Amino acid sequence: MNPRLARLDVLVGTWDVTATIGDRVMSRARSTFRRLDGGFVAQRTDPQTYLVPEWEGAAPEWTETVIGLDDYSGAYTVLLADSRGVCRVYAMTFDGGRWTQASRPAEDFHQRFEGTVAADGATIDGRWEASPDGRTWSTDFAVSYRRVGR
Repeated sequence: MNPRLARLDVLVGTWDVTATIGDRVMSRARSTFRRLDGGFVAQRTDPQTYLVPEWEGAAPEWTETVIGLDDYSGAYTVLLADSRGVCRVYAMTFDGGRWTQASRPAEDFHQRFEGTVAADGATIDGRWEASPDGRTWSTDFAVSYRRVGR
């Protein structure tokens, strides 16, 4: 396996995911990362076990992503689809401790994620940000992953 794909092994397993805004829990769900043949990593986030009423209809019930690697450039790409019919492509970096994703620029929609993977691989803390112009960013919500199984 390509060593850059092997870096993603820390993600493989089952995680409890909590989204927050400030101190308020907005949603909770379970997410599982698994290896596919060829080295890809797939992520499935199941329907929320908790969701605040104001996020109903705005938050997807489920998401699926596939992470792949271009072995020539070393660039990761994430393909996302969700229950709302949303399909997105993200450029990704992953160095083991820092995980980023950035959407392809659209005229009035830009989105990015930055997370920190704990040294023991048991937690990931991050945030999703949005921008109308790609210059002025604001946090949409914070997200924490807590490992519950391998």
